[in-house]
Amino acid sequence: MRVLVCGSSGAVGGAVVQALRSRGHQPVAASRRGGWRIDFMAPVPPAAWARRLRAGRIDAVVNCVGVLMARDGQRFERVHAQGPIELFEGAALAGVRRVVQVSALGAGTGTRPYLASKRQADEALLALPLQGTVLRPSLLLGPGCASTRLFATLAALPVIALPGSGAQRLAPLHVYELAEAVARCLERPDAITGVHELGGGSTVSYRAMLAAYRAASMRGPALWLPLPMALMRATAVLAEALPQRVFSRATLALLADGNVPAHNAAAALLGRAPARLEDSLRVTPPVPATDLQVPARAAATPVQGPRHRTRAAWGCLWLELRAVAAGRAEPAASAHRLTSPPRMADKRNPARAAPHA
Repeated sequence: MRVLVCGSSGAVGGAVVQALRSRGHQPVAASRRGGWRIDFMAPVPPAAWARRLRAGRIDAVVNCVGVLMARDGQRFERVHAQGPIELFEGAALAGVRRVVQVSALGAGTGTRPYLASKRQADEALLALPLQGTVLRPSLLLGPGCASTRLFATLAALPVIALPGSGAQRLAPLHVYELAEAVARCLERPDAITGVHELGGGSTVSYRAMLAAYRAASMRGPALWLPLPMALMRATAVLAEALPQRVFSRATLALLADGNVPAHNAAAALLGRAPARLEDSLRVTPPVPATDLQVPARAAATPVQGPRHRTRAAWGCLWLELRAVAAGRAEPAASAHRLTSPPRMADKRNPARAAPHA
């Protein structure tokens, strides 16, 4: 099967290309930087898309294009909605049988621009006369994921700032398992259509997730510093000026909303339970962008008095900003260096390896 993979230079698109290739398909990589040149910021009439898809003998389309922060002239409306919709309509005109849209958890009801633009494309796809599948994954982790690099760096700090109490609920999903779910949606003889929410095998708090990252990096206990959301938002404002595409007021708001599927379809699509957080981190250990540790003695010094607590909070925020800057997204071309995804462990039978994701 020849599959056009849009956004192949990103972590999700790169993993999908590898998963399809490992399963004997012919992925056609498409991005702004390599392979088929595509840029959803530039309008393309559906008829032009149809001609291109026919000329390329494309059997199916997977859209993995997405941006957490609209920068460098990008707009959510074009990147997430109008551009993909033009492609989907072109696919219908060209007679392409199956289209998979990688959306985002929360797009069904979210009003924030990131989620609303995703939902617009989701709904347009499902209204077309083809076999459309919308996958809405939870927070992703794994090689190439900018959030994984950031969380690994934050988890390595001796003092870790928490938004509020850090109780926000998450169900982290490995990017290889999302890629496997995409491949299985395309391969199934009976079409898998409609919207499917995906999450990993663990539901954890934000604090527990960072603790798991820290444990996977073989680090000892840390000092946890709960901070008011207002102070975290102030940090996000500063972070938006840095060369990174992960931490902003919008992404902080998404974290505050939580990220757990109402109905997790991962097991049904994968044919097995998705990996738990600790297992995912064991398969692909997190690597911090830089080591920001300070001497243990300084980290262990008690924080006493309002003035010292305030200084500790701002000092921790300064460290967090350094971590954000160090954990900025790598150039998109790095996604092409993804190795063939390792086999995730089958939780029902650990001795048997699961298919490539």
